[in-house]
Amino acid sequence: MGKRMLTSWLVLAMLSIAPGGLAIAQAIPPAASGAAADADPSADTQPGAAAHTQPETAADANGQALTPTAQWTPPDLSALTAHSAPELLVLKVAQEELGYVEGPLTDESKYGEWFCSDRCAWCAEFLTWCVDQVDQRYGLALLENLYPRYGGPSTGVPFFIDKGRFISDNGKLPTNEKEWLIGCEHYLAANEYIPHVGDYIWFYYYNRTVGTDHVAIVEGVSVAENGAVTIHVIEGNNPDRVQRAVYDLADQRIYGFGTPVKRAYCNLRLYNRCDDVLCIQQALADQGYYDMEPGQEGIFTQALAEAVKCVQRDLHLKATGILDMETHAAMEAADILPLLLPG
Repeated sequence: MGKRMLTSWLVLAMLSIAPGGLAIAQAIPPAASGAAADADPSADTQPGAAAHTQPETAADANGQALTPTAQWTPPDLSALTAHSAPELLVLKVAQEELGYVEGPLTDESKYGEWFCSDRCAWCAEFLTWCVDQVDQRYGLALLENLYPRYGGPSTGVPFFIDKGRFISDNGKLPTNEKEWLIGCEHYLAANEYIPHVGDYIWFYYYNRTVGTDHVAIVEGVSVAENGAVTIHVIEGNNPDRVQRAVYDLADQRIYGFGTPVKRAYCNLRLYNRCDDVLCIQQALADQGYYDMEPGQEGIFTQALAEAVKCVQRDLHLKATGILDMETHAAMEAADILPLLLPG
């Protein structure tokens, strides 16, 4: 892995989806003073790092202006309660840890000690510790349900994929399945998804096909004078402490995002396995298209593929057995699948 206050009038206006299908910055009143003065300069996009294309302007991409980067300040989450959004509670704990420094030995941290009683590169362990703190403080059970109990590289993304809550920066899952945002009528393009406050964000530094090398939590999003979208994060182990950093949305090192709220679907086909497959199985079983197969819950079996083909024929679609965006929309319109609203 890489080294690297709210008053009583707090309004948590949750992220919305603009007509273009993209996420808009969450409206949380900022802290009373100061910008992210301790942001890590080394985390800024380096020359040549923004290799992907991106929308011409933030307004074009979202249909609504984002906070200018020069005016962005961290959200004040001091008035949150156990009934607040879980991702904001996790972010609140992360904010409280700003300034923590490992040591005296390299990779020696309280997060690693808590997770595995040993020294380790601790960016993931830091976030997992934050989630555990929320569970302990508020009597919740987020770990292993909403968030993974994980440390080390490449093990966090699979959890979110299994839950149907991972969004790739290039619009395709590691299995190459294309994604689309809920309420959107086109597949995601590279860098189209603008993260929400509280999302996990992963980076890879060496080989994308191998997996991830670093993880952080999104604290906010803003737009620079040139229209580039800036992601503000809190991250551990950068290089030896917990601190703020900023990244360009088009930074080629970004791997993708883990969302605490479901915001996207992906194409589903034979042998895929995830919670979304289980939802499809249950929906088609309820409609008489499919008989549940014991031990195959959440697995896209040949029988499920045949059931999808049958549905496609009934809906006058090409019978491919692949539950793609067109099929998913048609099944929603026919009340075969529940209609989820953007959120």
